[in-house]
Amino acid sequence: MDRLIEQQHADSPEAANEWINDLKQRSAGYFEQRLAAFRKQVRDAQALNGGSLEMLHDSARQTLQRLADVGVGVVILDECHHLMGHWGRILAAADEVLNSPVIIGLTATPPDRDGRNPQDVQRYDDYFGPVDYEVPVPAVVRDGFLAPYQDLVWFVKPTRQEMSFVADVDQNFRRLLNELCQPRSTNGNPDTGDMPDPTPPLADWLYNAMDRLQLPTVTCRNWKEFERRDPDFADAGRVFLQATGNALPPHVPETRSILQRLFLRPSQTAADLPTDVLRTVLDRYIRHGLRRSHHPDDQRLCASAIDRLRLLGQQVSETGSRSCASPVSRVLGYTHAKAQALIPILEHEIELLEDDLRAVIISDYEKTSAVSADVAHILNEEAGGAVAAFRQLVDSPVTNCLDPVLLTGSTILVDADLAVLFDSAAGHWLQQQGLDVSLKFHDEGTFHVVEGSGRDWCPRVYIQMVTQLFQDGVTRCLVGTRGLLGEGWDANRINVLIDLTTVTTSMTVNQLRGRSIRLDPLQPEKLANNWDIVCVAPEFSRGMDDYDRFCRKHRTIYGITDDGSIEKGVSHVHPALAEVHMEHLADHMDDINQQMLLRASQRQEARRLWNIGTPFPGSAVTVTDVCLPDHAVPVSGCSSVSSSGTPWTALTLVQAIGEVLQQTLLETQQISSRLKLNLSERQSHYVRIHPEGGSPEDRELFAGCLMELMSPLQKPRYIIPRAVDVPVQQKITGWLPRAMGRWFESRDRTLVMYHAIPASLAKNKATVDVFQRHWNERVSPGDAVYTQQGEGRSVLEQAQKTGLMPPLDAQQRECFL
Repeated sequence: MDRLIEQQHADSPEAANEWINDLKQRSAGYFEQRLAAFRKQVRDAQALNGGSLEMLHDSARQTLQRLADVGVGVVILDECHHLMGHWGRILAAADEVLNSPVIIGLTATPPDRDGRNPQDVQRYDDYFGPVDYEVPVPAVVRDGFLAPYQDLVWFVKPTRQEMSFVADVDQNFRRLLNELCQPRSTNGNPDTGDMPDPTPPLADWLYNAMDRLQLPTVTCRNWKEFERRDPDFADAGRVFLQATGNALPPHVPETRSILQRLFLRPSQTAADLPTDVLRTVLDRYIRHGLRRSHHPDDQRLCASAIDRLRLLGQQVSETGSRSCASPVSRVLGYTHAKAQALIPILEHEIELLEDDLRAVIISDYEKTSAVSADVAHILNEEAGGAVAAFRQLVDSPVTNCLDPVLLTGSTILVDADLAVLFDSAAGHWLQQQGLDVSLKFHDEGTFHVVEGSGRDWCPRVYIQMVTQLFQDGVTRCLVGTRGLLGEGWDANRINVLIDLTTVTTSMTVNQLRGRSIRLDPLQPEKLANNWDIVCVAPEFSRGMDDYDRFCRKHRTIYGITDDGSIEKGVSHVHPALAEVHMEHLADHMDDINQQMLLRASQRQEARRLWNIGTPFPGSAVTVTDVCLPDHAVPVSGCSSVSSSGTPWTALTLVQAIGEVLQQTLLETQQISSRLKLNLSERQSHYVRIHPEGGSPEDRELFAGCLMELMSPLQKPRYIIPRAVDVPVQQKITGWLPRAMGRWFESRDRTLVMYHAIPASLAKNKATVDVFQRHWNERVSPGDAVYTQQGEGRSVLEQAQKTGLMPPLDAQQRECFL
């Protein structure tokens, strides 16, 4: 009533009461929904003021008192992540009644803290503190208490209309950056003849700020202090200047950031830089450059920049910059292409599993309530929701055979082909349970809407009913929302999970994955395929937002890799996927999708990789992943230092390079003992190397040197060439047996690339000579090149310009082996 009067929907308590009663009669469901929200507000306010116990039923308070009377000393709370809220406040009051017993909390999904009431977070931490003991999910799989699984991904591009929208927003952003980078007029005011100078263009302003060591509230004494006070700006400002071809101030060191290699691309522009770099640079420039200026053009540009950045998901306020909802991010997250991608994925799974397939598709909403006016012309109200996915399935002859059912908190939709069987099976189940329910089916063409009535009809009943029909195979595909098919829902027959949600919080993501890894007595060899569908448009600003969401989802997820390691993060899905700029992804999307289909079909192989029944290692180890694509290891390229003529493979080449590095470190006495080098080959030309033995310092030094050797050339002191011999057959070799024909082959020596000699081995010419000798013996002939001056510097620049260097950074990862 207060709210209605406050918002002038009613002018008195009597009028408000009449309005409320009318709503209750005309829309009982909405009335109850709103009343529940108001109840929660009152309950939360009362609980925060210490009135939690008064909200409990008399019997609950009596139970607490009896527990106190018998002297309960330990309370164990399962699913304790629910205690960072209302039930945590109840616990605080109960704790006093029970005289502060020892409290032990158990959960498989620690709570997320973002957006939580600080008092609730503090109370939770006071009770439980940090996690005392954690069992990783893979350990439970190894012990046989959960089903093994593999995480897979399917990449899509936006539809043509969606792509046009993303391109328009991108073009608008590029125009903004161009305006920010252009000098502004210094003409005087025609009225006063006086006008302050405008703010310098973006690159000049960044240069001046770093040159003068000027931060908003302080001028620093040296670069070290500048970097310590604002490390994000210190890094992002340098990357921006370097990437756009601008010089750094003389006293400012070049960044060693992984992003530095981006400026080596000839086509690099400011708009191509990663989002986090641009967000930091633009935030500082707008707030501390344009906004502080007295020039009217700067003020107009400031207001325009803030408005346009909001469309790109960056909200600039007086105190800082934060992410906000972006129309581009919505389009990528809820693209129509994701629903279309269900067809090839499920078609493949149908071929593999046939009648044993039990697929669950989970979206954020029944219909996409996140569609805003900015994108209403691109996304309809069903885009990205469960209903859109369901329509796609029943409209396709490929997936219609699964007899899909949509199940949400308010709706049941049934494939038209299934309606008669569903009615019979549901009626039988309801009769067995002794429930008073009647079902009606409304024909909507390709599907039927199911309505229930009767004394016992409620969500709890129809969720149990549909779940059992899914378990029995009446339907082999359920479509639903994460609110309903998330925590607490149990259907152990699931063997395919397709995640269409945009949620990234670790608690919710782990709960969703937990649906598919229940053991199934009817499928003793069960392995679950968990699919993400990700939309990318890497050629545009914000075109990787959905990919970034995918990375955040997997930050806390352990999975099995294609070489049998267990690791956390997106690289366990595919070695090429890492949380770095993915401008090259568009060229490899189809290849990755095909590799995912292949892995999906290799269920028994994936199950074998889990090594179920063997002990789980107690601690993770550091491994290095190296990428050597085709041009780095030519298929016909043979060793230039061996007469055998055996072609290099990615595995044998990395093995040889690892041995060169180890021998050099031993001979120069930088490591104390020989290491055992374990290598395995992964998808897409990746090789994983894991050193064992020696001291931790020895292994760390070896891994660091290998990273330098197998990453793009940044600022190496020395580089060394690697060549291969490519056989050239003479005409006579076609007439002779293969073994004899080899004697008549000639070979062309071809330069493949240059590698950086690691810094610890490039300090002086003596250690460089040791490295060169072992390199010439095991890998390739060629002399080390000093790059700091003269011809050597030209060789380095040419290698960087032509791509004669490792194309991607080697990556260190933490794995359980």
